[in-house]
Amino acid sequence: MCTLDTDKIYLTWRKDVDRPRHIIGILQRADNNYSFMYSEKNVSVAAQEDDFTYYPAFNEVDKVYTDNVLEVFKRRLLNPQRRDYDDFLNYWGAIGYKDDTFALLGLTGAKLLTDNFEFIAPHNEYPARFNTDVSWLNTKSQYVVDSIRKLSNIEVEEKISLEPEPDNSYDKKAVKVLFEKEILGYIKSIHCENIYDAITEGKIVKPQIANIIKNGTIKEILLRINIG
Repeated sequence: MCTLDTDKIYLTWRKDVDRPRHIIGILQRADNNYSFMYSEKNVSVAAQEDDFTYYPAFNEVDKVYTDNVLEVFKRRLLNPQRRDYDDFLNYWGAIGYKDDTFALLGLTGAKLLTDNFEFIAPHNEYPARFNTDVSWLNTKSQYVVDSIRKLSNIEVEEKISLEPEPDNSYDKKAVKVLFEKEILGYIKSIHCENIYDAITEGKIVKPQIANIIKNGTIKEILLRINIG
């Protein structure tokens, strides 16, 4: 099962899969109260670079929202009445947080096919265990694509490693995911900071393959990160 020990998770947005991810807001809980607020600076950058406006339910960027915040975001989660609901929770390692909407948002990301918003939770707990999908997948390398298509998940896992990239122009705490010696992609925002710090502090960081979606090419690679 995955871990989560935070009262603050981040709402992110990107214009498309080949565009940078913007951290546009924070969902926070204190006791049983929840609030949401934008990062005005980040929203301004997202607007300038990628034409971002606002989350549909919250159209005032300079306001702190406290009414029905969790209920609004809860609509992004899979309906608990669905037969495959437990499968969904197990996929994200979140079965132990079945009754915790806040945790489910942070652990699953609450992604929809109809927009490009995603929640990401920081994982400063120790030890930590969480899922993260690989961003900026290197589907241009035919060697990488062909190899991963042919190998089992366990065989792919044996060839995966993580490497900090402090000279990255987008993020000074970027972490690249390597398949053998080739770049497979990058750990996404927020998670990369957790992993970067853990690696540079000498902690044991082990990536496992949680799932690979492949159909002609690589569609998604979900890693389960173990720190500690």
